[in-house]
Amino acid sequence: MRELELVLHATFADVARATEHLRDHLPAWLAGDARHAVELALAEVLTNIVEHGYHGGALEDIRVRLLDRPGGLEVDVCDRGRPIPDGRLEQADETTFLFDPTDIAGLPEGGMGLALIKAAFDEVRYASHDGLNQLHLVLRFR
Repeated sequence: MRELELVLHATFADVARATEHLRDHLPAWLAGDARHAVELALAEVLTNIVEHGYHGGALEDIRVRLLDRPGGLEVDVCDRGRPIPDGRLEQADETTFLFDPTDIAGLPEGGMGLALIKAAFDEVRYASHDGLNQLHLVLRFR
């Protein structure tokens, strides 16, 4: 079992550094398209926190724990920014990607990042209580 814990400021510069560090610590069994999907999803999680939770950046902490277990990969992300609006995560699913890319007016305005995160992981749980947002992601070993 391997574990990595990171604490970063809610800034885009720290997100870039943290994403690179997380990518380097993903388990070896995670390869190909699945690896790329997880990398992108983790970058999206952190970027969303900075952009939406902290309105573009703050010197507040984001805590990330990556745990490679025998059954798969677990990621916990905690912050104290603005929470995900009620129902937004539940609404994001694979239908978010069903749009005509040639219809500019019909392109979705948001929610694609959450759908991407849900598509990359087998389990996505989110809770916000007493100002603490907790996102728990699980990808089972295949």
